[in-house]
Amino acid sequence: MTEKLDDIIQIAIDEQTGNKSIMPIAPLNLANSKLYDKELNLKELATDCTSLTLDFSNLENYDSYLIVFIGEVEEFCEANNISFELRGVDQDLANFIRILRPKRHPEEPSAKESFWHRYLSNIGEQVSIMFSDMYKLLEFTGEITKSMVAAIFKPGAVRWKDFPVHLMNAGVNAVPIAVLIVFLIGLISGYQGALQLSQFGADIYLADLIGISITRELSPLMVAIIVAGRSGSAFAAEIGTMKVSEEIDALATIGFDRANFLVLPRVIAVATAMPILVILCDVAGIAGGLIAGLSTLDITISSFLSQLNVALTYSHVFSGILKSVVFGLLIATIGCFRGFQVQGGAESVGKYTTASVVSGIFLVILVDALFVFLFTALGV
Repeated sequence: MTEKLDDIIQIAIDEQTGNKSIMPIAPLNLANSKLYDKELNLKELATDCTSLTLDFSNLENYDSYLIVFIGEVEEFCEANNISFELRGVDQDLANFIRILRPKRHPEEPSAKESFWHRYLSNIGEQVSIMFSDMYKLLEFTGEITKSMVAAIFKPGAVRWKDFPVHLMNAGVNAVPIAVLIVFLIGLISGYQGALQLSQFGADIYLADLIGISITRELSPLMVAIIVAGRSGSAFAAEIGTMKVSEEIDALATIGFDRANFLVLPRVIAVATAMPILVILCDVAGIAGGLIAGLSTLDITISSFLSQLNVALTYSHVFSGILKSVVFGLLIATIGCFRGFQVQGGAESVGKYTTASVVSGIFLVILVDALFVFLFTALGV
């Protein structure tokens, strides 16, 4: 049985096999697209239909709408489990369809990964990122060390104009918060130590406990953590923002060395400020311990200071100062390194600013542990 729909489409139905054939008569182009959409009712064709054939035997004129028409019919057949076939396709039409028709690839079912597979994969990715960062940090440290040695023989290459600004920000502006925190640490340590020492009648040895712990460990460590949170993050944010706004690329184009222009003034400023901060904090921490001892134990200021003079040696004080210099170099280097890692936009600036604080504090504590082992082995 054959029927025509307004001289647009000819439909042939084989009642025995249930096959229906669609033969476009009018030009299959964009101008006739609305007519084809109006006259062709695919839902009616799906009734008692097992296969559908598109017959282009009488088609002479067509454009890219032909590809859309074939796609709509084929998708309908797939959705209704009807077999689909193209017929009457000459060589020119076959080439036209082959070039313009999108390639269809069968979707491969993705295997569902288990929780432990995803968990271990994530650990592996994080470890890989960590080792990659360590390698890049070593390269960056080597570049800074090379520039620092060269600056000894050619100091004019460093941008010393920025040094006072960074020294003010990293050192002078950090004095109030650093002194306050170490004073409170000394006060807390004094109270805790006094409670224990009073049980054994060793009140006077509070001076040993506070003096040695503050100067050797607590003061340089707490100052390093404060500076990492203040200056390390500031360096990462400043350089990261310059990286995003392409200022660093402009400096490189002009011919400025990034180490001499951006990094060395910051590194030298922090390394200079750290020992001064530690000395001030040593005094504040010991004062906090003294106040705790006077309020809880039967000691006097003169006896405390006398015992402190016996217990506290130059090696204790200078070991803390040496640590502070190394911590300062480490914090400033990591802050600048994280700043140069920024890429993209503001989100990346925040990400690497946070990373500078976390990695800076972690490496400070790690290096402090190495110093403990080294000083113990050397008997310092």
